[in-house]
Amino acid sequence: MESSRARFWLVCILQLVVLMLFAGPAAAAGRIEWKSKTIKEKDGTSWRIEMAIYLPKAPDVAHVPMKFEFQPTVYYERSIVDGDKEIERKVPLENRQALIESVDVGFLDSSTGNIEKRTRFSFKVTRAHGYEAGEYKVTVKDTRTGTTVGTPVTLIFEGQNELIDRRAMVFTGKKKEKKEEGGDKESDEGAKEDGSEGDPSSGEADSSEGSSEPAPGAEDDTVAEEPEPAGEIKEKPGGCGCRLEDTRTSGSSGLLLAALLGLLLLRRRAA
Repeated sequence: MESSRARFWLVCILQLVVLMLFAGPAAAAGRIEWKSKTIKEKDGTSWRIEMAIYLPKAPDVAHVPMKFEFQPTVYYERSIVDGDKEIERKVPLENRQALIESVDVGFLDSSTGNIEKRTRFSFKVTRAHGYEAGEYKVTVKDTRTGTTVGTPVTLIFEGQNELIDRRAMVFTGKKKEKKEEGGDKESDEGAKEDGSEGDPSSGEADSSEGSSEPAPGAEDDTVAEEPEPAGEIKEKPGGCGCRLEDTRTSGSSGLLLAALLGLLLLRRRAA
């Protein structure tokens, strides 16, 4: 009898311990009521999340630190294809790193100054922190004990993500090169024609070969070669000096010839 009673009490104690272990976390978890699980984007930059949190009892502190884990599950893709047609589709995501928001949730009633077991709370998430239009699995945890508050839910962030261009690319490099080559040939031919018509050296060569008229410099030379009176200075246009004819040399040579002629005449007479 005593042994059976001891076993009975032992079984009751074990059941009570098990109930306390499972009921404790369940009671501490509480619940969360989301104002809306589909949230529209504001100004193309952020989403505001609003909720009501209920705890089994009032916390010991006025502000309870909580952690919100946003696990991306679906990405809303926007793309443009041939024909400038825009397509939207939902892309499932797997094994993506969760985005974490750590916030302090206040349970203090400002009107009474008492800490309540329920509160209304809201905060926003932005694209600058890595959030995009899509679906997220959200889990809320009490960082003091590590327990999960409420049950995980899926929130939908509406909005338009960056447009992806999926149109076929057209390469026109070869045609462009041909056009450039044709342009270079035309420019070369034009340069040749301009050079043949406007080259001063070619014009001078043609005029020198096809014309028998003397150049201006040649006329100056012929004028300079004409005999000039003795004793005058001959000036050449553009020259660098002058020339004076020596009259004494011509006079002495004439006297010498006259003397030789006189000697010849005297010899003939003597003979």
